[in-house]
Amino acid sequence: MNINDVSAQLEEIKSELVIFPSRNGLKITAYLDFPQGRKESLGYVVMAPKYGETKKNNLQLAYYLAANGLAVLRFDHTNHVGESEGEMLRYTLPGAVEDILGAFDYLEQQRGIKHAGLVASSLAARMAIRAASMDIRISHLTCLVGVVNIQRTLATVYQEDVVSNYLDGKRWGVNDVLGFEIDFENFASAMIDSNLYSLSSTCDDLTLIRVPVSLLAAQNDAWVDIEEVKHAISFTKKGHFHHIQDAMHEVRENPEAVQKTFQQLVAICVGHAVGGDVLSDRIVAPGKKNLIQQNKAERERLRRANPVQQNEIDFWSQYLSKYKYFQSVDVYQNYINLVGELLGGFRAGELVLDAGCGNGMFGAWAIRHLLARGQVRFDAPVIYSGLDLTHDGIFDAAQKHESLVKSISQSANPSEAGINFIYGRMDFDHLGGPTDATNEPVIHFADNTFDKICCSLLISYLKNPTELVRHLHRVLRPGGTLVLSSMKPFCDLSEMYRVYAEKHLSGKSEQEIESGRNLLTAAGKIKFKEELGVYTFFSSEELNDMLVDCGFKKLQTFSSFGNQANVVRAEK
Repeated sequence: MNINDVSAQLEEIKSELVIFPSRNGLKITAYLDFPQGRKESLGYVVMAPKYGETKKNNLQLAYYLAANGLAVLRFDHTNHVGESEGEMLRYTLPGAVEDILGAFDYLEQQRGIKHAGLVASSLAARMAIRAASMDIRISHLTCLVGVVNIQRTLATVYQEDVVSNYLDGKRWGVNDVLGFEIDFENFASAMIDSNLYSLSSTCDDLTLIRVPVSLLAAQNDAWVDIEEVKHAISFTKKGHFHHIQDAMHEVRENPEAVQKTFQQLVAICVGHAVGGDVLSDRIVAPGKKNLIQQNKAERERLRRANPVQQNEIDFWSQYLSKYKYFQSVDVYQNYINLVGELLGGFRAGELVLDAGCGNGMFGAWAIRHLLARGQVRFDAPVIYSGLDLTHDGIFDAAQKHESLVKSISQSANPSEAGINFIYGRMDFDHLGGPTDATNEPVIHFADNTFDKICCSLLISYLKNPTELVRHLHRVLRPGGTLVLSSMKPFCDLSEMYRVYAEKHLSGKSEQEIESGRNLLTAAGKIKFKEELGVYTFFSSEELNDMLVDCGFKKLQTFSSFGNQANVVRAEK
């Protein structure tokens, strides 16, 4: 088979579910993806999942590889999320190395494949480097946004030198790591005992690798120092460094960057398989229908294997208490400033709805900002209605806004009417019946009630967001304004958190640092729920289509929240 076959049109990709043992004795569940239209594949590639992710997260890249003639074995780690055996509590880095080697055992023993490439991302890349230093069956290694200095990355994430503190005797017990509870003492001891934590150990492993190694590093990676990646790749004779422009650690957050990156990565792997250079523009994309069907099937399997234990009310009550620490970050202030500006100045007698008010941060901040600019006249009251799922959130919002009202009354003429606040609890997933899931009465508004509606970062977490948008259109007055937003697909909060940590956690107490970490923990849980299909984040195009279908017009689209949220202004 030659290079010219790479760009040929392929038939549907087939995914075969396979199960095989890891070297730790636990069963690994995996998919083998291959181009059904070829008599034989150009070669084989093993894909290891990132920490906190599953084989489903590698589906799109795997189908890119398969669409260009390669067979791909992607698996779930043991003692990890996904379908493989074991409890996440017992996850360790050496265990992940054993899983990778177990995948190569399977290919050799069950498929007769003696050599295959290895692709890994983020933290998994460090284990892939260790595996490649140990096993000559790995014919080439490609790492995407790979962590080369785990000690530094952990220190950046947790604002603490975890390795040094462990060596000094600190113990954490069972701890939540990016949304998943693990035995952190067991994790740390295994990492240190296996010497997987330092940049120097990464360089030592790379020195042992005799096959081609490609490290693709993202320009705006908050967790990985590009200079350290360049330093590390210099320790292997067949090393290649690739710079990914306009990308963060979660490369998929930038659709243009991820397409170019996938094409480049696939070209590298295909080039190794055919023994020659392959241009990125020769790489073909997998069929969308095929990809969507497989994604849906795997999502259902993932849901069954990882049932959500915590109900939404409890989850959001805990999340909102953590999220409040983010309000001091510049990008968040810019975001709520944009939402307030798009809503426009309040006029006397207006009715304003904040659908999904959370703990009142936006309501308090936006109103305070508008008041400071003299945009509210008090000859008739503005009525602000805040609705949210949780009692805790509403209570916090009421306290914030009560404090705001007091500050207004002190500065305004006593004869002026001011702003009236009304709060209510609403489950936005149950708008059609007389009661919600907790049997509490559902609030109903008459048609054409509100002059302005804010729906900030809510619809992604609903089972039927379109139903809510239809209700918002119904209760908005003709000519009224809606501002609606969603975090974008595969959003990446790493840079935002890093800036927050550097500015606000330096020199703080352990309790304050832990509060900052909790935000990343909650974000990790939300990301996993996105993969399960429990939550859905929307592109700007998807938001626009939804709003138009529900009757809105004069749409304007903006990017905010560190370029991680899509915001749309619309009118009725």
